Amino acid sequence: MTVVTDRVAQKPLPENPEAEASLLGAILLDAHVYEEIGRHLLTPDALTRETHRLVLAAIQRVAARGEAISFQTVQAELMASGDLGAVGGPQFLVGLVQDVPTVAHAETYAAIVERTALLRRLIRAANEVARLALTRDEAEAAVREAQGILFAVSETGLHRDIVRLSEATRRYMEQISERGDQPSLGIPTGVASLDAKTGGLQQSDLILVAGRPGLGKTSLALCFVAHAAISQGKTCAFFSMEMSEMQVVQRLISLTAEIDGNRIRRGRLSLEELTRINDASARLQQSPIFVEESSRLSVMQILAKARRLQAERGLDLLVIDYLQLIEGNSKEDNRVQEVAQISRGLKSIARELQVPVVALSQLSRQIETRGTEPMLSDLRESGALEADADLVMFLWQKSAEDRRDRIVHLKLAKHRNGPIGDMDLLFENEITRFRDLGETRMDA
Repeated sequence: MTVVTDRVAQKPLPENPEAEASLLGAILLDAHVYEEIGRHLLTPDALTRETHRLVLAAIQRVAARGEAISFQTVQAELMASGDLGAVGGPQFLVGLVQDVPTVAHAETYAAIVERTALLRRLIRAANEVARLALTRDEAEAAVREAQGILFAVSETGLHRDIVRLSEATRRYMEQISERGDQPSLGIPTGVASLDAKTGGLQQSDLILVAGRPGLGKTSLALCFVAHAAISQGKTCAFFSMEMSEMQVVQRLISLTAEIDGNRIRRGRLSLEELTRINDASARLQQSPIFVEESSRLSVMQILAKARRLQAERGLDLLVIDYLQLIEGNSKEDNRVQEVAQISRGLKSIARELQVPVVALSQLSRQIETRGTEPMLSDLRESGALEADADLVMFLWQKSAEDRRDRIVHLKLAKHRNGPIGDMDLLFENEITRFRDLGETRMDA
């Protein structure tokens, strides 16, 4: 191990100064390159040569003043700041321009610069992780800090500079063209009235399914997973902090075979029921569903496991049961701050992996004493949940009649990109399945 480490230490840091120079030269030749590519990508640590960093700083100052970026304006800015001599005079800028093979390949130069900069950040992070391992006495604390350092490296791609509306519009129109006549780019939930409002579960969305205990939050989430994986062939990950993997499997078989879970547990089954269970088992074994059972998981651990699954098998949907059981950062002063941190972390996971993240959540007891339908303020322990979530669904029952008739109301209380409304569901608790009874109220 020492020999390998020494060999790695002797290798130079990843860099490509030729690509850096070509990208800067392309910007000097065509200001649009900076607006469309360079502004969002180039930071001081992305460039490895001091002369390149000085030129970039001059370009950024010219752009900040609203002036056109050109050879002449950048040269004048370097002269005004006293840096023209430091970069090698006007001839250095001439060299940048003359050595550009073609401006048409500016995106390629930018991709090379971005890749090598990311690798350098990763190496610095690895060195910091090694320092933690050598200086921390508590291994778990060191692991948490190391996960945070690596997460920060991956997050760099999420924080871009301001984007021109023309560029954002172009990307949006490309999405519409790719979709064609398809009604949705989201993952269908299997609840038709919900899909009609949301277009399915959308990429990069944080979706909360909240309710008091016993109203079927886990069952609804498993219905989402079963429909996505079995009917749509989507790869789904189910992180369970309450149930074992065997309990998750039993519920999935029960809802797929439509056989009472208690009968499955007791083992008193007819030949016809055994046949249905075998068929359901075969369908589930062929479906891309992955289950993680752990009573202790942090946001960083969820990200690491989900990222690995995405790299090895792909990932379309991530479900977490449930949010309040996720371990927070022990440095936080109170649970409200911890939940806020967890909420932000889950939203970051959705954005980084570009998959819908469905997190189950408890509601506060106030809804029971108040006797009315749930509100966003009932989300337990943190207002950050309301702010970070793209969709918030409440499960609730109005009366004893609802409980008798097994009616559960699904209230779409928040929909960042669309309408809200109410739907009625029939909850067949014995087979952990929900059936759609249709929409009861629409709100714009």
